[in-house]
Amino acid sequence: MFNATKNWKKLLAIEDEMALNELLLKTSSHRGAYKNADDVKIAQLWCALVENRKQMSSIDERLKRIEYILGGIIKRSHEDDDKLLKSLKNF
Repeated sequence: MFNATKNWKKLLAIEDEMALNELLLKTSSHRGAYKNADDVKIAQLWCALVENRKQMSSIDERLKRIEYILGGIIKRSHEDDDKLLKSLKNF
């Protein structure tokens, strides 16, 4: 009914194909684990999920650091504003 292509990844947008290839490369570090699974394809998918989760955790940590830094900057800015207002009132 449908003409299937063996290289379905070529039908993806270029950016998506590149992202998939990068994920497959990262996932290949788990080859020893998923090659020993009863269902290699499913195990490989789980390993890809692990890689995505690790990347999300890394991004979460970076975001927390950025929020902490920006929170400090905002707090100092408010403190400086308060000091300036007090000094203007006392002037």
